[in-house]
Amino acid sequence: MTATATELTSSARFVRSLAEAMGEALCSGSVARMLVPPRETIEDGAGAKFISMPAVSPDHDLYINKVATIVAAPVAGRGATVTARVPTFSFSTGRHLGTLDGETVTNVKCAAVTALVTDRCAVRDSRVLGIIGSGVQARQQFLGVSAVRDLAEVRVFSRDARRATAFARDIATMASAAGSGVEVVVCDSAEEASRGVDILSTATTSAAPLSLSADLPAHVHINCMGAHTTESRELPAELLRTSVVIVEDLATAVAEAGESHAAAAELDVLTGPASAGFAQRRTVFASTGCAYLDLITCAHLLNHDASPTTHG
Repeated sequence: MTATATELTSSARFVRSLAEAMGEALCSGSVARMLVPPRETIEDGAGAKFISMPAVSPDHDLYINKVATIVAAPVAGRGATVTARVPTFSFSTGRHLGTLDGETVTNVKCAAVTALVTDRCAVRDSRVLGIIGSGVQARQQFLGVSAVRDLAEVRVFSRDARRATAFARDIATMASAAGSGVEVVVCDSAEEASRGVDILSTATTSAAPLSLSADLPAHVHINCMGAHTTESRELPAELLRTSVVIVEDLATAVAEAGESHAAAAELDVLTGPASAGFAQRRTVFASTGCAYLDLITCAHLLNHDASPTTHG
């Protein structure tokens, strides 16, 4: 990606346009026509993972495969525990179109799908957002939600108080640059950060359900973007059971997050009449990821950047 493209993907306008592209792909049937096999994960027994996420779309004339390596702890000479690249090819000709930075693809994808689901599920006059977490994905949550709702207050909680404070400053800077007067509050607990919010985003690695407020409004929309294994999850099982749960792909969600997601609806429900009453109900977007969203994101990025950087 070029430097200007990196700035572009952090803009609300780009996030909204990508969210619209995702909605159109779901509505038009192009997602249904994609070939998206289950992702493959190889583990070495010592905490390292090697991941492959392919997807093919005749409608987008695109084949991608997001490949990533994940190490359990920082390694000397390696800047991050996760490294990802996304080679892209023409579906019709097989020509290599370029290789995109996997972190950029993942981040803007998460912001955009958050914007898409939030816009369809959260009440129109949502003003208060709670964010639990302070890492990269927490930042994408603010970017995604603020792209579709005019927020007045953002509450932040993280187990690391210094990171929470730094993240709050980052939100204030992003809001100011966008001309928004958002009040950012650093909270002392997840319970405080979630109490009475219109929208809640969780982006943590918590192995146990978070201690959320008992005063979650009946209309609250929750974006659950963090831990999602069968052994660990961010939300209590009872909250999932009593909410409308939405996932990218049902088979992936059940395989990776467990049977508590078996009754979930897939994203395409948002484009049909069944979503009409979602804003009056408690909704949970339980994200486990799926390569079809990465493909739509790559197509959008390629359309905005004719010369993607190829990484060796």
